[in-house]
Amino acid sequence: MENKTGNISDSSSDISESEINEYKNKPYEELKQGKYMVKNRDGSLRCPFCLGKKKQQWQYRDHLQHAFGVGSGAAWRKPKLKAQHFALSVYLTSDLAHEAEG
Repeated sequence: MENKTGNISDSSSDISESEINEYKNKPYEELKQGKYMVKNRDGSLRCPFCLGKKKQQWQYRDHLQHAFGVGSGAAWRKPKLKAQHFALSVYLTSDLAHEAEG
């Protein structure tokens, strides 16, 4: 079921672990299109999928570690959250790799 913003609600996020690769494509494309804010004004990075939950001023390496950690992490994490973070890690490594130098 879609919510007001057009995103799939958490109640329908029961995707299997094997589907995570498939479900990463939509958030990855949305990241590339700029739907989610990843860079703060001060140049630090933020996780668009953990708003209000964690530190929101990451340096590139720490943000990449966060994205990989959640994306491949504990089984208790919701598959949708894992897929979103997997997409974020792909986005960071392919589209924001230049941030690693800064």
